[in-house]
Amino acid sequence: MNTRETRSERERYIEKFAIPVGVVMLAGWAVATFAFEGPGWVHLFLTLGVFCVIWGVVARGTPGSREEGPAKRKRGDRV
Repeated sequence: MNTRETRSERERYIEKFAIPVGVVMLAGWAVATFAFEGPGWVHLFLTLGVFCVIWGVVARGTPGSREEGPAKRKRGDRV
C-alpha cells in the first residue's frame, strides 16, 4: 500500500466532510444552548464544530496550489 495514495484519500475525505460536520455540530450546539439551556458539556460541540470547520478550510488550501507550485529545481541547479 502506498502511503501517499492513502494520505491523499484521507485529505479528500477531510476536505469533503469536515466543514459540513462542523456546521452540523455548531447548529446542534446553538439549538441545545439557546433553546434548551443545555448543560456545560454541550459546549464541547462548539469547540469541536469550530475545530472541524477550521480544519476543513485549512485542508482545502488555496485553489490551484497543488498544480501551480514553484518549478522544482534539479540537484545541480544554482539559485
